[in-house]
Amino acid sequence: MSLEEKLNRLFEGYGYQKFKMSKFEEYDLYALNKDFLTSSQLITFTDLDGKLMALKPDITLSIVKSTASMRKVYYNEMVYRAKDHHYREIPQAGVECIGQVDAYLEAEVIAVAAKALETIDKNYILRISDAGFLQAILSAHQIDAQYQAFILDAMDHKNADYLRSLREEGILTPELCDTLVHLVDLYLPLSKGVREVRKLVQIPECVQMMDHLQELASILKGFAVQDRIFLDFSLVNSMDYYNGIVFQGALSDIPFTVLSGGRYDRLPQKMGKPFEAVGFAVYMDIVENQRHSRRSFDGDILIRYRAKDRPARIAETVQALRNQGKTVLAVSDQKDWDTSRWRQVLSLKEAGKEAGL
Repeated sequence: MSLEEKLNRLFEGYGYQKFKMSKFEEYDLYALNKDFLTSSQLITFTDLDGKLMALKPDITLSIVKSTASMRKVYYNEMVYRAKDHHYREIPQAGVECIGQVDAYLEAEVIAVAAKALETIDKNYILRISDAGFLQAILSAHQIDAQYQAFILDAMDHKNADYLRSLREEGILTPELCDTLVHLVDLYLPLSKGVREVRKLVQIPECVQMMDHLQELASILKGFAVQDRIFLDFSLVNSMDYYNGIVFQGALSDIPFTVLSGGRYDRLPQKMGKPFEAVGFAVYMDIVENQRHSRRSFDGDILIRYRAKDRPARIAETVQALRNQGKTVLAVSDQKDWDTSRWRQVLSLKEAGKEAGL
């Protein structure tokens, strides 16, 4: 079973229905919601009726646009974005829950994200935070908006030295600086992290956020994923997009974020829909590229058959090995094939013995 099929089965197991869409949308959808796009660089064309169209750079916008009532959907689609100085066709998989999103549904999406990571590699982590927590602290201390942006960037890069420099300049009080430095270094399992933060921050708005995170932690325990979810305030996502919980997923041997998601109520509301929303995306291109580069072999058995070998015998041998669950490539020994990335290179006779024929 392919990874895509495994993820589809996972999503469907939690009641999400597959969402299919066209490869393109009217350009206005993206022009009116550019704050929610990762890039303003779009591939556009004029339709036969004169409308300006664009290859879709985002899937969530299309899902929200088409939603008229509560929906739980998943997708496996291509998006078209600029990457590495070229336009790329990029595969994504993910889920969206749109409607009245309560604590259970929010936790369910986080749990499904964790289980999606586990489907790829059991050695995963999911980092979680609240998009408004740090900003609430800075606003309560009346930090200028310009410095707020600098501080959030420093938190994103775990740059405690910059925070200390702001204390020396008088921008941050010693108490606030100590709190932020503590939060930069904080990386704990969710429940333990919430307890730690409650000792540091007593701002009412922040206390409410911690209460909510603790509620989510108790629900996530029911999904048996709590041991892999960590509180991390260096996770600073776009405030234009997310308005509450944000999370990112990583795998032990891939040096990039492979999953991101969170709460994004502002998008449906901007589009005139009285909904709340939470979801995530798995960056399948990163996952597949890294998985392929890690593979020691392309397959199990390469059969080199001779011109005098009977084609029916070749087919019978290949099928018998395939029935054993092995990956098989049969090629003529008169052709120049790279055999270095196959576990075994066998003649047809040798392969027949391996197959038990």
